[in-house]
Amino acid sequence: MKKTYTTRAELRRELEEMRQKFHEMEQCRRDFRDVLERYDRLLESAPDALIFVNRKGNIVLVNAQFERLFGYGADEVAGRPLTMLIPGRFHEAHRDHVAEFFAKPRVRPMGSGLTIYALKKDGTEFPADISLSPLEAEGELLVTAAIRDITERKRAEELIERNYHIQRAITAVLKISLEAIPLEEQMEQVLDLIVTIPGLALESKGTIYLLEDEPDVLVLKAPRKGFDGEMPCEKIAFGRCLCGRAAERCEIVFTDCVGDSHEVRFSDDSPHGHYCVPIVSGGKTLGLINVFLREGHKRSVGEEEFLTSIAHTLAGVIERYRADQERERLREQLAQAEKLSALGRVTASVADEIRNPLTSVGGFARRLRKKLPQSAPEQEYTEFIIAEVNRLEGILHDVLVFSRGGGPHRTETDIEEIIGDAVRPFEDRCRAQSIGIRRSLGNASRVRIDREQVLEAVKNLISNAIDSMPNGGTLSISTAMELREGKPYVAVGIGDTGRGIPREEMALIFEPFYTTKIQPKGTGLGLPIAKKVMEDYGGFIQAESKSPGSIFSLFFPQDTTVK
Repeated sequence: MKKTYTTRAELRRELEEMRQKFHEMEQCRRDFRDVLERYDRLLESAPDALIFVNRKGNIVLVNAQFERLFGYGADEVAGRPLTMLIPGRFHEAHRDHVAEFFAKPRVRPMGSGLTIYALKKDGTEFPADISLSPLEAEGELLVTAAIRDITERKRAEELIERNYHIQRAITAVLKISLEAIPLEEQMEQVLDLIVTIPGLALESKGTIYLLEDEPDVLVLKAPRKGFDGEMPCEKIAFGRCLCGRAAERCEIVFTDCVGDSHEVRFSDDSPHGHYCVPIVSGGKTLGLINVFLREGHKRSVGEEEFLTSIAHTLAGVIERYRADQERERLREQLAQAEKLSALGRVTASVADEIRNPLTSVGGFARRLRKKLPQSAPEQEYTEFIIAEVNRLEGILHDVLVFSRGGGPHRTETDIEEIIGDAVRPFEDRCRAQSIGIRRSLGNASRVRIDREQVLEAVKNLISNAIDSMPNGGTLSISTAMELREGKPYVAVGIGDTGRGIPREEMALIFEPFYTTKIQPKGTGLGLPIAKKVMEDYGGFIQAESKSPGSIFSLFFPQDTTVK
């Protein structure tokens, strides 16, 4: 077999080709390094955190933005499952999403509307927006995820949404306040609105309390339906329980659970928290909004701002409503004063005409009674005439007292002394009707009043109380110092154990000449006289029907007391 030899020329040519290929390979290697460097620079300069994930859901590669955003180094996450970056409650749903995406790879841009949360190394969660892109490298399908922290954007969106709901709710509250419905019904509608506002972590349960006549006591006005079993407190004193402390301090009280601070507990209390939001105007508590929360709820500045805005709006609604009520009361008083003024003018013009002949009739009837024999049948007629004259004189006296003008003649007087003088003429009558007299005289101040006017008013109340107990009972008389709407008063109470005052009559009892007495011995002016006397002092009279009986209270303002 003949051997073939490679010539030197051929060897030189092959060597040159090998050298050429080597240079080409070196150039390719340099080009590849340049591409890698450019790719690395591009990867590191990306504004978003980038993650490359394989089909198994394991992390292959991350960039520097990822390390800054999540707090992990690249070597800490390489090869580990992507779920380490996702809150546990989303793991199951996330695995389904990954499987579905690899089954149908496509580009999914940011802003797709999904609410996604990511988990940092320190355990902090944050809302994220993510874009996904499929990438095939060396025959393997990867997914590139660009992750952006949208905490600030979410915060801005929530602020815009919260402000929208606040404005919408305030508009609705103002609209409710313009409706011609009672204040309690307005409060119920407002409470329904509050607990159904979207975006607030409130349970559909709450209450609204208002401050009324009793000082430093909240009174339930609007319970939201949803209470199972026992209803919420009807009254809450300032300083007691969460609501009372919020009202006393004029600041929001929050709790995320029913703990020791929750003094009032019910047998069927389910776990819950509270926002207790005082309704304040001019540094003074007018009422309180109490809404229920799910147990463990985190305190939210946004929720407090919303509830505070509603409380401020309600304060204006309440004050406006009460101003309207006061304006209506003053209008009625003005109409009553005009009516009394007209009555006074008529009474003044005819008083002498009525009194003089009435005095003559009464005088002649008494003289006839003395002249006639006791057995004469005419004695009965004279007794009847005298009784009717006395009754007419009493009516004329009441009318003159009721319609007279001018201010009272005030002198320093012991109110308990007046009570003693007022009760004394009725003691025999009380014994005859089996009526017991119970006195409860507190440490009331001396007052500057027109003694005769007040004595007349107290006598009228005592007489009415005795008339209401024809079959016996108890006449209660009390004095005390009381606060009403923050103002001090000397209170005088006259109570009975009679039939009480029907609801339909309560609005009429202070009307002149209105009476429910069957016997022809009342003029219907006793209570109007007492009311007028109290109003002359800037005070007021209050009637309350109880079981059994009723109680009338005279309230003299502090500026009439003598210190």
